[in-house]
Amino acid sequence: MPINVHWARQLLRNFEFETLLIEELGWDHHNAEINTEIREKDADVGEYQLTAIAQKRGVAVFLCSATSNGGIPNYATRCKIELHVAKSVHEHLIIYTDAEQTTQIWQWVKREPGKPLARREHRYHRGQSGDALIQKLQTISVSIEEEEELTLVDVTRRVRAGFDVERVTKPFYDRFKKEHALFLKFLKGIPNLEMQRWYASVMLNRLMFIYFIQKKGFLNDD
Repeated sequence: MPINVHWARQLLRNFEFETLLIEELGWDHHNAEINTEIREKDADVGEYQLTAIAQKRGVAVFLCSATSNGGIPNYATRCKIELHVAKSVHEHLIIYTDAEQTTQIWQWVKREPGKPLARREHRYHRGQSGDALIQKLQTISVSIEEEEELTLVDVTRRVRAGFDVERVTKPFYDRFKKEHALFLKFLKGIPNLEMQRWYASVMLNRLMFIYFIQKKGFLNDD
């Protein structure tokens, strides 16, 4: 479902996650808390509180606020926090923020039988446009028309499509290589192979750029 990109940017910039998820993405209210203690490398124990801010068909989104020093937990600690959350809610996203509300980290973990956990994280800074993250969130938006038949499997699949970067990029680059090779066969008048490859890459990149700005509505659908 298309979302209001301008409004979504503002909500991201203002760290208004609940409004973004519920009013813009069509998720539901969720009230729950998970408290966890994580032992750090220096043997100190950090206490973290995660607050559920939205859910859809059992997939929950938790907010983990800043640590006692005002920062975001380091990567190793985030992994431990996520494992603790998974004991209560198998399918979930976690948003980590700092005290000054300058940085967000959106964390999702892919779990597949017989394979190690694959952690995907998207970092957003308040000064950025947020478009890369908004593209991911667009994938998990839900319209009123979809509500009746939407299942846990559907929502999980959407989250994976949005946040499983490797899964998306590998097919993309495989397809790009294929189209690049086909394009080379049509070129005439360029004397050497290196120049041909450069030309094909430039043309494909420009076509993708035009497609992107057209999809954003900047070319008035022309």
